[in-house]
Amino acid sequence: MKRDSSFPLSLHLAATKVRGHARAQKRLHAGIHGGGEDPNRGQERLGISTAPRPNGPLIWIHIGSEAEALGVPDLIDRLREERGDLAILLSVQRHGPDALLAARLPRDVLVQLAPYGLGRGPAKFLAHWRPNVAIWADNRLEPALIDAANRAGVPILLVDARVPERPGWPRLPGVRRALLKRFRHILAGDERSAEGLRALGVSVDRLEALGFLQEGASPLPCSQAERDMLAEILEARPVWLAADVTAREIEMVTAAHRQAMRRAHRLLLVLVPERVEDGARIAAELEAEGWVVGQRSLDEEPEPEVEILIADQSDELGLWYRLSPVSLIGGTLLGEAREGPRNPYEAAALGSAVLHGPHMGMWRESYARLREAGAARTVMDTASLARAVEYLLAPDKVAEMAAAAWEVTTSGAEATDRVVALVNELLDEQEV
Repeated sequence: MKRDSSFPLSLHLAATKVRGHARAQKRLHAGIHGGGEDPNRGQERLGISTAPRPNGPLIWIHIGSEAEALGVPDLIDRLREERGDLAILLSVQRHGPDALLAARLPRDVLVQLAPYGLGRGPAKFLAHWRPNVAIWADNRLEPALIDAANRAGVPILLVDARVPERPGWPRLPGVRRALLKRFRHILAGDERSAEGLRALGVSVDRLEALGFLQEGASPLPCSQAERDMLAEILEARPVWLAADVTAREIEMVTAAHRQAMRRAHRLLLVLVPERVEDGARIAAELEAEGWVVGQRSLDEEPEPEVEILIADQSDELGLWYRLSPVSLIGGTLLGEAREGPRNPYEAAALGSAVLHGPHMGMWRESYARLREAGAARTVMDTASLARAVEYLLAPDKVAEMAAAAWEVTTSGAEATDRVVALVNELLDEQEV
């Protein structure tokens, strides 16, 4: 007699229902007492919400944590470009103290803490919200919540998929395999992930390897005439950019520039200070150290004798990313940026290889994806920064990284478009 492949999952779910409500209450109490849960929103963890369900079709997007789902705002924008009547519900499994995503979401997006996978919380959550389509963007598969959605007849898409972590009970290895069968379609983040998912039994007709969701807004703008004029001035001169550099990082950056210039004496550093109003002061300090400095706000150009150009004009990063094959993202070396470091996809999307330090802030997942693709490198100090710049002075090396960056950013757009198409297909099936 063939054993039911869903038996491990059934056993796992049965265990979560034994005294489930009492266990959920105990977990919530401990979370509130320990500061890990918001006492004003604790009922959401039990599947209870005071917010009404909006009229019309509702798309439920589930994320693990804010830092792991920074492609969600772009996905929401694209969904609404196709269908303006969509309501969006976002559930967050692992609530953190930083609320990284909130500022980037449309105001009318409903944000809820995901219910614990204990007792009737998941069923109550689904009964209240009644989503038309679910998009699961979390590498952890929460068995009770996924099973409740499946029982409620909600089609689920798995996006940004990698080989998922084991959801509890290591003695029941079939849980992941059974859960993956609950997804209507799976979009893997890369081909390696797709291979691992196929090994877990995901059929080829339900699986595509298209990349991770797009994580940046539209490319930063610039004046094409200004770009062409500066490119003519620079000609074949090697250039690297330090974007949004904090005050204490400037010493590290200029020391690395001095070392790199031993290999390429014509090398130009374009330095964008975190506070553009500090440009004059920085220029004066660098000139006192013996540097030949140009200052953008004084209409000074990067003439051949200029070693460091202080780009102290607002809203010109799009220009400098296009002109600089290599970009160091400031604020990542010492972790002192006022608002955290910038999104590295801004540089990558415009053909610039990315260098960054260990302090990645809210974009740590984005930096990790670029590194895995070969489009970014980590530097830890002045010496490693100098070595990285020297390495990327070789045209073939920097071109390789820039090509990898382009592939990551374009595949992100393709993945986002594919999710939008799948959502529309599922809504059409329901005739909503």
